[in-house]
Amino acid sequence: MRLLMILSGDANKASSRVRGYWVAEALCDRGHTVALCSPSARHHYLPLLGPISKSDVVIFQKMYGRYDIVLARLCRALGKSVYFDIDDAPSRIQSDRTIGNAATMMRLSHGVFAGSRALVAYAKESQPATHLVPSGIRLGNYRLKSHDAHRPVCLGWIGNGAHYADDLIDVLAGPLTRLASQHPLRFRLVGACGVKHLYDVFGTIDGLEFDFVDQLDWSDPDAISEAVAPFDIGLYPLRTGGFNEYKCAFKALEYMACGLPVVTSAVGANAEVVIDGLTGNVCHSAMDWQAYLARLIDDPGARAKMGAAGRAKIEKTYDVSRLAGELEALLMSPGSI
Repeated sequence: MRLLMILSGDANKASSRVRGYWVAEALCDRGHTVALCSPSARHHYLPLLGPISKSDVVIFQKMYGRYDIVLARLCRALGKSVYFDIDDAPSRIQSDRTIGNAATMMRLSHGVFAGSRALVAYAKESQPATHLVPSGIRLGNYRLKSHDAHRPVCLGWIGNGAHYADDLIDVLAGPLTRLASQHPLRFRLVGACGVKHLYDVFGTIDGLEFDFVDQLDWSDPDAISEAVAPFDIGLYPLRTGGFNEYKCAFKALEYMACGLPVVTSAVGANAEVVIDGLTGNVCHSAMDWQAYLARLIDDPGARAKMGAAGRAKIEKTYDVSRLAGELEALLMSPGSI
């Protein structure tokens, strides 16, 4: 099978790296040919006619601009199988045009691959042939954590601080302030992106050692592994409502791949991915955050046990090689979607 993936960014963009580059590599390992492109301007589209002509399948990964719509229509006219892949709600800012374009792309496609159950429900409003395809983990990129009784315990977060600053502050500032008055504590924030408000809030909490990394080469797995290596507990705070309800829990998957227990908000796909009490804890309130973190801070054995269970779940369910096999089956059986 010959595939063309039209991505929303390069390997430094999380969704393109995870649902594009990693999946393409796994599909190539299964004997398929995959070409990748990420058009970012109008003049980038015309050169795609060559790769399209050589492809059996064209996947638009979170691409819904007006030129993508034109291209999808052309692909259909040329007899290509067209699919749309989505791992986020179409618009943070609730732009009617963006939401409308995304719906058009879904209707033009033969099927939609959605990264969470909430996104499946959303996409089915425009395309009944929608399938749940979670984001996968490239296991070789993640080093296993060895848990011990050292102090201070390191709470860690990784992502784009510019996008998540309000979530981090609103959910974590209170619990971390109270915990830092009772325990030696370190908070390592990877991807702070120079957001001053994050430094102002977490850097002034008494007793909290605040450690931040502003930027990473996200395409370099060694850089990510080194940045996450000090973590003892992975944090995934999200406020309830809006855009967050469509999140696909990828941070939780990354923490679990490293053998870390995850403490997360009960928002988006987090409660589906994190098994409360087994691979981490799912929080419904600020008191939950404080209580669950206090327990894990004091118990390295519990951290190790939860971390091992999380890693086992990733190996069984979220290995990108296995998920690529499921995607292959969908693509090669058009009647099933």
